[in-house]
Amino acid sequence: MSRSGHVALVAAFVVIAVLPTWVEEARAIGGPRGFQMFEKPLRANDFTVGSLDGRVFSLSDLKGKVVLLNFWRRNCPYCVREKSYLEHMVKGLDRPDLQVLCVNLWDSPTWIHRRYGREGGRNLVYAAKPDHRRWVVENQVRGRLIGYFVVNEANEPIYEVKGFPSTYVIDKKGRVVAAHMGLADWTSPDVKEWLLRVLGPRPVARDIQWADYQLPEWLDRLLARHVTGSRSFGNDPLPRAGFTPRPGGLDSEEKPGRKTGPDRW
Repeated sequence: MSRSGHVALVAAFVVIAVLPTWVEEARAIGGPRGFQMFEKPLRANDFTVGSLDGRVFSLSDLKGKVVLLNFWRRNCPYCVREKSYLEHMVKGLDRPDLQVLCVNLWDSPTWIHRRYGREGGRNLVYAAKPDHRRWVVENQVRGRLIGYFVVNEANEPIYEVKGFPSTYVIDKKGRVVAAHMGLADWTSPDVKEWLLRVLGPRPVARDIQWADYQLPEWLDRLLARHVTGSRSFGNDPLPRAGFTPRPGGLDSEEKPGRKTGPDRW
């Protein structure tokens, strides 16, 4: 066998030997197959995007939710397919603390709005460039394009996009806990089970009880007088306010805008 053949064989062996190790490491720290897990998560870099309804918001506005930061672009069939997976996954989990943010910084916001303006909503939020400056730079090695960097206002690279689609998973504390490059089946049981672990317990909608809410003292006393017809609330006499309601409304001496007592409200 030639020397080049030996080199190719050794390289292939190294790839085969390293790949299972990486997969097992990812699964050992609780991640599904194909996801790159970050054992020591770093804080997500904040940046600004524009919604399709004209609003400008920051990634940090979604803190407190698990965010799937999904980068995509036009003429990407895998991106279209993954959106259907994401849509079905979000509907199935039905978690208000999960947000999918589909960001396209490569194509015209006008085209994105025309194509997806009616589809954005509770399940998937579409976002585009908030202004005309350059938000992505090419990552080239020896003249060969190997991906892109998303840059912030200071032109600093904050996210790497090696292919489309690419997704970063950000937990409720604003930390990047995982990433996936390429098409991911978000409807698979392993992925949904892992996402539920990242989400944690379902938020409980707490009903507002009257005991939990304290009315202002003046309103509490006024309501008590109106209901009971008494001039006292408990054992505490109601102070005179210099205003006595009359059946016919305000008379000629009590006109709107005129102060009728020491505690005007």
